[in-house]
Amino acid sequence: MSLFERIEQVSGSIVVSGVLAVSSGGMWLVRRIFTNQKQIELMQQSLEVRDKQRDEDREAMTELRQDVRDIRGDIQQILQK
Repeated sequence: MSLFERIEQVSGSIVVSGVLAVSSGGMWLVRRIFTNQKQIELMQQSLEVRDKQRDEDREAMTELRQDVRDIRGDIQQILQK
């Protein structure tokens, strides 16, 4: 085998390795983007659930405060008698 034939074989191997590296890098990038998109969607869903829960808690606290005011008024009426 001559030097020229060996250089052709090595250059072919290098080209194939380069193509494989670029394609695997592209696949990794696409996979990473889709994975991040899924994580972002999950985070948005959890934020929406948390916001909904906060609104419900605020309404419950408002009702609780009103109930406490009513009880205080009732107690004051009882004590005044």
